[in-house]
Amino acid sequence: MHANRYKLIAGLLLGCAGAVPPVWAGGDCWLEIYDQNGFEGNKVKIEGPADLPSLAKLNGENWGNRIDSLAVGPKAQVWAFRQENFKDDYSGLAYHGDAIRNWGEDARSFSDREISFGAGHREHHLGELNFHRNINSLKIGCVP
Repeated sequence: MHANRYKLIAGLLLGCAGAVPPVWAGGDCWLEIYDQNGFEGNKVKIEGPADLPSLAKLNGENWGNRIDSLAVGPKAQVWAFRQENFKDDYSGLAYHGDAIRNWGEDARSFSDREISFGAGHREHHLGELNFHRNINSLKIGCVP
């Protein structure tokens, strides 16, 4: 009788152990995206961790080239990319590529093809960072 009781308790404990979220979970690892500046308009909340190589079917809608403001959860780190599939795009150099090459530097290191946001960050208008409605893939990492 006691052996069955211990097996039941052990089974319950082991069964629950698999369902316990990682240390960073608990609702604090997320990203909220908005299609208007100032955290207005349509909104989607994405729970992390997540790799989103395309935003074309996010929450049943196309969010590619649509994000205008965002808020990062207190235990999240976000990387946003101009291209789908986290690809590099050197055509939109933040500075003049020819001048950078003339200085002997690699122009790719000066491109603005991706941007990152730390935990708790709120960006009211991505236009100020030259990323206004210009995000097509996202990575959300969770921090302890």
